[in-house]
Amino acid sequence: MTSSELLPLRSFVTACLERSGAILEETGYELVEALLPEELSNRLTRDYLQLAFDSEVARENPQAIFVTYGSPFLEELARLGAGYGRYTVLYCPDPGTGEKRHLEYEIQQQLHFLRCRPPQIVHQWMEEHVFRGFYFRTVLRSYEKREELLNVVVDGYSGHIVSDFDVWWGKIVAAGEPSYQLPAARLLSPEKLYQNACREAERQARELAASLQRRAAWRMERELARVADYYAQLSQETTKKMAAAGDETKKERLAKQLAAIEADRQRREKDTLERYAVEVDIHLDHLVDYHVPRLHVKLELQHKDRYLNTTVLYNLPAHRLEPPVCPLCGQPATRLIPDGENRLICTNHGT
Repeated sequence: MTSSELLPLRSFVTACLERSGAILEETGYELVEALLPEELSNRLTRDYLQLAFDSEVARENPQAIFVTYGSPFLEELARLGAGYGRYTVLYCPDPGTGEKRHLEYEIQQQLHFLRCRPPQIVHQWMEEHVFRGFYFRTVLRSYEKREELLNVVVDGYSGHIVSDFDVWWGKIVAAGEPSYQLPAARLLSPEKLYQNACREAERQARELAASLQRRAAWRMERELARVADYYAQLSQETTKKMAAAGDETKKERLAKQLAAIEADRQRREKDTLERYAVEVDIHLDHLVDYHVPRLHVKLELQHKDRYLNTTVLYNLPAHRLEPPVCPLCGQPATRLIPDGENRLICTNHGT
């Protein structure tokens, strides 16, 4: 593997630390602070790190560790990363009792059940959910080569992509062992979760490719313009020679030369377009299962003379209510309405 194919240094370090359960915060240009979980702090004999990824930044922050190829810290982190393998499990800290004050009021404020009386909470219980993180190594090849580690986290319960997972998980000091015992929540099949993750990774890769193409557009246009000018000049000179030629043999020779110039121009243009096109290679690098407690809240609603039930989730680490999923389209919905089959469906399907 050449140096151009290596995963960018900062991406490797931050991914490895996050995978170990560290909390990271960017505090300046190429300056990152990390609060380490107990297992990692014991290994590194410290519970806090300040890392500099630029030599000038390291000189301005002498207390920071300068992370560069060959540094002892990077070698230790590489040994740590090699020990993780392809699959890691991390656990959220003990959530406590899971009691949530004013939950009924919060439900009534955030969820709207049309043509129903206000919902009543009839039961609450805790379950341990799995958020599966798929980490894809992505190589984009064009006039330059770029490598990215795309992270896609899928809710194992619903199959939905959790786009803000890093926002709330990043505030958690994760553990390698559970400190609580909870029943396991429903987990969709590995195939289903992987398919959903692949679609999202492909979407992210297309965005990266489009961004790379946009940045390269001016270079490509400038090169195409040079090619066009060069061959236009050759064609013009050859056309003038044809007009001045006195015999048919010479004109035929110049006509063939003109055709060859045009063919060569088309070939050069094609080569230029291909050089600036973006090829994308994606493969799954590793998996991380994040175990997160969520509160299940069973609601009872009255619609005319019928009583309907639905269950909503409260994500304790994220401190947020998560709306129910429409049984018809499978999407979360905050506005639901009863249908004729004792279901609550989103308003996209009912009026």
